[in-house]
Amino acid sequence: MNPLANDADSDIAAATAQSIFDGEGLPFPPVPAPLAARLKQQGPGWFATCPVASSPYDFHHFVQESEAQSDLADYAVVGFDGHGTNSWAVHFYLVGTGIALFVKLPWGGAYMDPEPARAHIAEIFDWTAALLSRLQQAETAGRMPPGLRLQVAASKFGHAGWRWLGTGQEAAQVPWNPPSGMRAALLQELDDVIAGRKVLTAQRS
Repeated sequence: MNPLANDADSDIAAATAQSIFDGEGLPFPPVPAPLAARLKQQGPGWFATCPVASSPYDFHHFVQESEAQSDLADYAVVGFDGHGTNSWAVHFYLVGTGIALFVKLPWGGAYMDPEPARAHIAEIFDWTAALLSRLQQAETAGRMPPGLRLQVAASKFGHAGWRWLGTGQEAAQVPWNPPSGMRAALLQELDDVIAGRKVLTAQRS
């Protein structure tokens, strides 16, 4: 194995992913730099840091996998996938320490008005960047107990919401918080965690 060749392949993949988003007039999702460096093209319009068992359009596969496997290795999936004339979306999936984030938003359908969709995607990516920054602050401050993961589903195609899920907890028994007001609620929740106003535990009822 030639590590220099692998590094070059990763650089090419990351540049290609960036160019595809640029071509769509969309910001690139806030993939952490170590994962962005590992992206490889897996399909015509999408990239992942490792082989995955499904294409990104199968949103529920990725959400359910994160529920069933608390020890999933860190990974990211970004890009565009879909089928038919109107079933297309932009995807940003990220699993890492303390986070299982799944974003799937309409993009590329034949009947879509691109400008409102573009603005909404940019807003969501800005929000996810703020979310990840606050999670990092909470981790640095020692406020994130081991084994606890924030699960976030942001999709207009199906299930959406958020919850804290601890290692060993039965996912079906942990209720989701509703998507209404999710962006402000989650940032406030993490601000409270960072400030010590809210204490997280690995097991939550």
